[in-house]
Amino acid sequence: MQILLAMFLLMVSPAYADAPVVSDSASTHIVKGDVLYWEEDELVVRDIAGREIRLRVNGETKIEGASSKLKAGDKIEARVSGDGKATTIVLQIPGQAR
Repeated sequence: MQILLAMFLLMVSPAYADAPVVSDSASTHIVKGDVLYWEEDELVVRDIAGREIRLRVNGETKIEGASSKLKAGDKIEARVSGDGKATTIVLQIPGQAR
């Protein structure tokens, strides 16, 4: 029985050797919540579960739906890479005075 298992593993292993490896930094997830404040290059958001999340924002981050800098109370949806960098931020409910 052990010999059959070893033979199976040897036959299957090469099939996975060429498979691409996806690292955490390549994966993305969505964060929805309310902007709390800006702190240098980070946007601090309270998500719908009540957690405080820091999103790294830089010149490559696309911000959609806001004609000025996001402010406290804005509701956003952000696409965030595995390393915490916001790649896209969309204002969900625009404020009255923009």
